[in-house]
Amino acid sequence: MLLQENQRSNAEHIKVACAKSSDITSSTLLTIVGEWTPAATDCAKYLNGRGVGARYDGTRSGSQKIGSCEGITGKASTFSDDYKEFLRQYWEAQVITYEKAGGWIQWTWKAEIADEWTYQAGLENGWIPQDPTDLRYRDICG
Repeated sequence: MLLQENQRSNAEHIKVACAKSSDITSSTLLTIVGEWTPAATDCAKYLNGRGVGARYDGTRSGSQKIGSCEGITGKASTFSDDYKEFLRQYWEAQVITYEKAGGWIQWTWKAEIADEWTYQAGLENGWIPQDPTDLRYRDICG
């Protein structure tokens, strides 16, 4: 995850996801978007490598702290309702955008110690709907 992505606000993450629709629909080839997530930081343990740390919280060598990883990675039971709502909004913005092309495959079904990256945890905790067409924010990319 690039530094500039870590520095975006939640609203900016959603805006960028929505703006990708012109990129993926302009291709003459069938485009299926894979390996995406509603996670907006590189806080997930081992995401950058074993013992490497994260850019977001400044634990990765050579990085400057942007914020705390507390409450935005790990078990969903530590996530606030506001954060879960953002995960839902960001997930929906990406789904809406990626379905304008050939579709999507989210990474991953189950991540170790990183529920924000996990489809299964999203289903269990409500930021991913049981029926992926049951969107609360259909106009989020308005």
